[in-house]
Amino acid sequence: MTLFRTARALLLLSQLSAPGLAADLFASPSGSVTVDGRSVQLRTTPQVSGDTLLLPLQEIAALLGRPAQVSGPLVQVGRLVVHLGTRSMTIDGVPYAGPLVVTPGGDALVDAKLLAYALDGQLTSRSGGVAITGVPASAPPVTAAPAATSPLAPPRSSAAPVPSAPATPGGVPEARFATNKAVYAPGERVTYTDFSFDPDGLNLARQWDGMNDVFFTPGEHRISLVVTNSKGRVSAPYARVIRVEGPPVNTPLSYALRYAPIGSTFQDTRNPAYPALIPTTQAGPSYPLLFSDSPEAPARSGVLYQDRATGRVRVVAYHLNRLGRPARLYVLARPRGTGTSVEVLREGSAGGTGIESVLGQVSVLDFMTGAGRAPQPLPAQGVTALYTSPLLAPEQGAKILLDLQVTGEADLSVVMLEEGQPLTEETLVALPVLPPDAQHQRGTFPGAVRSLTVRLGASPARVTLGDSLSDPALSGVDVLTGAPQRLSGNYGVQYDITVENTVPGTGTVATFVPRGGPYRGGLVVDDGADRQVLRIPGSGVLSNGDSPFVLWRTPSRAFQMTFIPTGGSFLPVSLVFYPHPGGLSP
Repeated sequence: MTLFRTARALLLLSQLSAPGLAADLFASPSGSVTVDGRSVQLRTTPQVSGDTLLLPLQEIAALLGRPAQVSGPLVQVGRLVVHLGTRSMTIDGVPYAGPLVVTPGGDALVDAKLLAYALDGQLTSRSGGVAITGVPASAPPVTAAPAATSPLAPPRSSAAPVPSAPATPGGVPEARFATNKAVYAPGERVTYTDFSFDPDGLNLARQWDGMNDVFFTPGEHRISLVVTNSKGRVSAPYARVIRVEGPPVNTPLSYALRYAPIGSTFQDTRNPAYPALIPTTQAGPSYPLLFSDSPEAPARSGVLYQDRATGRVRVVAYHLNRLGRPARLYVLARPRGTGTSVEVLREGSAGGTGIESVLGQVSVLDFMTGAGRAPQPLPAQGVTALYTSPLLAPEQGAKILLDLQVTGEADLSVVMLEEGQPLTEETLVALPVLPPDAQHQRGTFPGAVRSLTVRLGASPARVTLGDSLSDPALSGVDVLTGAPQRLSGNYGVQYDITVENTVPGTGTVATFVPRGGPYRGGLVVDDGADRQVLRIPGSGVLSNGDSPFVLWRTPSRAFQMTFIPTGGSFLPVSLVFYPHPGGLSP
């Protein structure tokens, strides 16, 4: 594990948030990007469609120093506007029908040629990827339209534009949009087409008022738009009035189940009372979990946990540096005989921050999407570092998940070592075994993988994970002290969940609800040939138990979910499943 790999997610975040001055960028289909000599790894991997390379819009724009402007479902980069809700695009105010992918996390991927054009740059195909050059520096900040400028006329009952103030000469942008209908039923989806423009071709920021994808209240509803160009010039307001009448076609809940984007939330205060489903535990491959979280914040160098391993094993370690000086966290292997080797089957890590929920989320997502390494022979003498954290300042931490295949027998150790001390046999032999603290766990636990089957009926239902009641905590032992251990929350346990819909003619909407407190993590869905890695939530933390987070929507009779509880977040959590009649798609 290299320093770059263990910190890549946090490094990318800091680079994306820094002021962008770069104007030359090289991107490969693997997501590796070089910007003015800096190498970063994109959070969202590009996609290839035929001869077209699709790049993540917001990340590439930020790296080029032209951050996107976001207003609700609208994302604008240069002359390009993407509507995430309708999966549509306009370029220079004209609808554009090129390839567009919107990930479950709400990231838009667009044609690299289109992105370069929208930013007034040039695209060049090179060996192994594409280069975007000549992008001008970012424009001055956009100012919001003053609320008192050009007040709207009184409501009208037609869908015609409301007259606005007389046009002012040259250089002032114009707001324009249309809806696909003038009259809607309550709960019917509204489609917007925005064709605002700037006479000088400048970038536009949108400020909507009254814009909703759906209206449930009968009557007239006014929707208005003001646009501001990159020189701060503000358009006159432009408005349309639609009417909502007739029998409702959706309730707020049925609309959300059909249309809420993957990665969004919706209100359902009834979800805690839905019937609890008891999953069926299936026999399947499992292996021991070596878990190290105590002492969570060691005050001196030492051995944090250690056990002997052979065959398949998972190692999960989370620790903060409280030594008062820089230190590193290691996972070490020492053979107990000749011919011993270790293969890293899968790994994920994060380090260099004191924000526990970030360490938990990034390491789990890295593990779910990570690859392994070839078998590594262990020298007969000394130790081999299977993981080395970035240098941790005081109060910073690191989290590592490793799935290993040990051929022969080896001692696996989790060690915190002050920077400057050599990683030698003499140093390690002299290290003390640190005593556990009273609040956290360490130990060896059988059952690193829990295979469950959930069978759904005709009504919404929930499955609770991490409550230590309906989902029992693993029992194990701290081999360093001989003390029995109970892994509260099952942090580090992998739940392989098969969801079966038993009602013909219905699809399934799967959602995630925090129950114990703020939660930040990840989950993988496998639905036939479709595999999605989901960040929970897309940003920040999930904390409202009355607002389910949409994980997946499918017509399939069966699909699979993989979930690992993340450290630094609160358990339990619930998976709430809603049956839905008719066809569904993500």
